[in-house]
Amino acid sequence: MRTTRTAVALALALGLVASVATAQTQSGAPRQTPPPPQPAKDIRFPAFEQKTLGNGLRVVVVEQHETPAVSVQLLVHAGKAYGPPAKAGIAATTAALLREGTQTRSSQQIAEAIDSVGGFLSSGATADTATAMVSVTSDQIDLGLELLADVALRPTFPAEEIERWRRQTLSGLQVQQESAPYLANAAFERVVFGDHPYGLPETGTPESVQGITRDDLIAFHRERWVPNGAILAVVGDVQPADAFSKVERAFGSWAKGKEPGVPKLRTVTPEKPRVIVIDKPDAVQTEIRAGHVGMVYTDPDFFTSQIYNSILGVGGSARLFQEIRRKRGLSYGASSTFFRAYEPGFFRASTFTKTETTADALGVLLDVVRGLEEAPVPTDELESRKTFLTGAFPFEIETPQGIAGKVLEAMKYGLGREYLESYRDRLAAVTAPQIQDFAKRRVRLHQGLIVLVGNASAFREALEKKVGPVEVIPYKEVDLLRTDLRKAK
Repeated sequence: MRTTRTAVALALALGLVASVATAQTQSGAPRQTPPPPQPAKDIRFPAFEQKTLGNGLRVVVVEQHETPAVSVQLLVHAGKAYGPPAKAGIAATTAALLREGTQTRSSQQIAEAIDSVGGFLSSGATADTATAMVSVTSDQIDLGLELLADVALRPTFPAEEIERWRRQTLSGLQVQQESAPYLANAAFERVVFGDHPYGLPETGTPESVQGITRDDLIAFHRERWVPNGAILAVVGDVQPADAFSKVERAFGSWAKGKEPGVPKLRTVTPEKPRVIVIDKPDAVQTEIRAGHVGMVYTDPDFFTSQIYNSILGVGGSARLFQEIRRKRGLSYGASSTFFRAYEPGFFRASTFTKTETTADALGVLLDVVRGLEEAPVPTDELESRKTFLTGAFPFEIETPQGIAGKVLEAMKYGLGREYLESYRDRLAAVTAPQIQDFAKRRVRLHQGLIVLVGNASAFREALEKKVGPVEVIPYKEVDLLRTDLRKAK
């Protein structure tokens, strides 16, 4: 009720301010000029101490006493990169089912225990790693660590929970198989990564989900959820010595396992673009993806790529959105992204458009990307994007959970405190010549992959005139477990 009243009061206040401003403008009163932006404040992380337990678990404690809260995040090398292709989705499934029962607690008991103290418990998996996280008030850190250790170290994967997960996942996948955006992203990743597990669908496919058994989950957990190579971050209202002692009690007996090691990604750069059309005759618009294998997280061009991507495809003022949406009205959205990991990830530019303007929209996308190669970025555009990124960074580390995430991200890739504290300065140091050079060296859509999902018969001829020969695959015949995307006959 208090929140609702506050929101109403705020809305009325804002409306009053707007009315006064309008009245002043209409009456000829001088309009007030907003103050200029203030210089960015220095970022200094709180106390940052590390220790490695006897079983190899790396523990980092970051003090932040602004609020009586603690976030504990555990990162292990158990992402989809470690799962067998036939069991696509096993990493995400293992992580999701950790909370559904342990040797000492049922799913309901776990939920009741964390809810009783107003806390939050979650788990999930990405390409390289999996995480389990708990947030509690600082006076409940013992319970938080106990629950986190219980679900991460001692899950039982109850059969009834597995079947419930299977029904829900298959239902979701059935919907996704009819979704053009999902097919475009999934097909792009499968082809760009070839036979590397990075290209497998994170939640699997109907075939792989049907094949995952309880024994598979137990085996994957036993092999991948191990302390050596894992990192645990404790951030918030804690004292380091006390935090290390509590972590030792909760995780010290965790037995070592197999050393982590992501499979190497083999890449081949084609001489010309490969164009794949997934034919969906009932589609009234076309999803477009264009890109190629990208860079590792620790690439020397990391900060340049951040600025480049912001200029190209992040937000409404980025070039892709301006050219495709605002100037030509070919789409409601356009963006770009770099996915980075231990092995090279991908660069991808994305948009969607009406079926009849498919070739035009793709052409504009390619022209915009090419434009960053041909001329330096104007100073005002460059400074605007750098200000946006450097200004956003402090908001990402306002909470214990945000700090823990950034610390784990840095440590995961072997980067330390200096990387975190110099982050904004290194973004601000990027120059226009560096961005142009990066565009020429590292972005190669003329040798990349283009994936389109839509009504192929309506745009194939125009598309071939613009980019050359295309491969057409009926969407009902797509198999995301296969590198050629085609179901076996």
